[in-house]
Amino acid sequence: GAARVMARQNWADISTSETFGSLTGGRGTGSRGNPNLAPTISNQFDLSWEWYYNEASMLSIAYFAKDLSSLRSTVTVTEDRYDQENEVFVPVDFAQPGNGLGGTIQGIELGLQHDFGGFGVSANYTYTDASTDEQRDTNQVGSGLVEGTSKNMLNLMAYYENDDYQARIMYNYRSDWYKGLHFNGDELFNDAFGQWDASASYNVNEYVTLTLEAVNLTDEEIVEYNTNEERIMSIYSNGRRYVAGIRVNF
Repeated sequence: GAARVMARQNWADISTSETFGSLTGGRGTGSRGNPNLAPTISNQFDLSWEWYYNEASMLSIAYFAKDLSSLRSTVTVTEDRYDQENEVFVPVDFAQPGNGLGGTIQGIELGLQHDFGGFGVSANYTYTDASTDEQRDTNQVGSGLVEGTSKNMLNLMAYYENDDYQARIMYNYRSDWYKGLHFNGDELFNDAFGQWDASASYNVNEYVTLTLEAVNLTDEEIVEYNTNEERIMSIYSNGRRYVAGIRVNF
């Protein structure tokens, strides 16, 4: 398959809002949006092969490539803002998204599903290589980085099902990825994250089904950092979540 697609920028990135810190030191830093951001256009190509070697079993491999134009970058713009406490104007260095150079994303996806007659396993692994035409400059935040892409992603599932029962346990993992700029203007990365989930259902009859779901069984935390893992920006503990339900068909 081949296609030419377009992705619009996030509303927050094209807004005119801005935030900045204290001005009492004679100079400030902050971040803001850029309403002049261009959309990202991609010429992309996909090639896949699938082998259905049994009634409910499959082996697959796919290659994908994307040639991206105008990836969102980060630029620093300095403008004066009024310091009300000292009644003077001071320069503020605003980090804002800009229309950067293009880049490429390519990778391979491997998939396997095998059924043992009611029992089964499913696995999916994706390797992604993302790069930009912009050189990495540690003095310029966000330079040379591609947002939202993890080099390694893995999904595993084991299941059992028949006419009355269904049960699944799943593991999802992705390596660390760049998330863009923090509201304070620093680069923000998400640490590698893996999560176990489970679900089960029972068909009482042809009309009523009982369901049970469990999310984040091992109570994993989401960790965000700046530049390296030692510089932690935030930790989110969403906890384990359980949902029980009844579905009625009529």
